[in-house]
Amino acid sequence: MADKPRLASEIRDWVQTVVIVLGVGAGIWQFEVKEIWTPAAAPINVTTELTVKEAGFRGASSNENKEQFEAIELSIVAKNPSTRDVYLLANCWEAVGLVIATHNESQDWTKTITERLEKTQPSNKGAYYEWQKAHMVAAGEVFLEDQVLHPNESISTTHVFYVPKDVYDVLHVRLVLPTTAIADSAEAVWTVTPDQACKGRAYRKRKGVRGEEIKEFYAAYLDRTLQFQTATSTQELPLWQSKPQPAAATKPLGPKGD
Repeated sequence: MADKPRLASEIRDWVQTVVIVLGVGAGIWQFEVKEIWTPAAAPINVTTELTVKEAGFRGASSNENKEQFEAIELSIVAKNPSTRDVYLLANCWEAVGLVIATHNESQDWTKTITERLEKTQPSNKGAYYEWQKAHMVAAGEVFLEDQVLHPNESISTTHVFYVPKDVYDVLHVRLVLPTTAIADSAEAVWTVTPDQACKGRAYRKRKGVRGEEIKEFYAAYLDRTLQFQTATSTQELPLWQSKPQPAAATKPLGPKGD
């Protein structure tokens, strides 16, 4: 009879041991899923905010060109709302000056828009206007590459460029910010010419050496060893109201202010 209590005690001890082991295992499993696997599988999604505004005029002087120039201020904010670190690659912003031609109502403008939409080309025509000329006026790097944006972290920068007065009707500004979720896994290279906007190419990197070019961007985004993606923002600034207004004529006040 003494063996039965001993057996019951041993069974109870085994049950307690199994419960403790299962509890520890569940804790480790939850930690790995919550702290390691889930963040590693979470998508990355850098957001960008682009603001373009007029910043003032500089008048001509006797020792300088007779043209008057306007300063344009470009402000850019990039934020990482994801739960993972995001690595910035080489990036580019561009400003294109547009000259708009106005005319009587065009009968075929919707056809032109439809054709351009089918070809994923920019629309440059409306019922009473069309782009007559487009010219690159400024370009540069947005942020330094190899920066890291931690979760919920944001960075910002401001660029100022200059355009001659009364030459362009609209400024079209675009920025392209490629990123990856894996450090030193990709490289972006940019080319800018007077007749061509920022044109970028992306390449894989292995052990710090440039590899094959990335052409299938969606597949590169899904690739867990890369997770490459690009954030793009555009903004247009009309310049028709940018002409400096002459100072209003004022009448000297009399002794009593009348």
